[in-house]
Amino acid sequence: MTDQREHYAKEAHRLLNDDVLAAAFQQVRLDALVGLGTVDPSDTKEIMRLQSIAACLQEVRDLLEAAILATGEMDGGVDPNGPTA
Repeated sequence: MTDQREHYAKEAHRLLNDDVLAAAFQQVRLDALVGLGTVDPSDTKEIMRLQSIAACLQEVRDLLEAAILATGEMDGGVDPNGPTA
């Protein structure tokens, strides 16, 4: 189980630091936020869609960070007694 958690943490760290993925997430989030600023206020379906996009991207980042925190490697160090961050 620990090996799997460490693998998830390593991959999460790689993904969070991937320039292409970060740029894609940033552009999609920016498009959603700009859309929220220009959408017809009575178009609740579109407002909810754009809010969902922004929230989903944040949730993905949160889950990746949680995978890293679960192994105590967020700050680059490992404490055999638990998380160090």
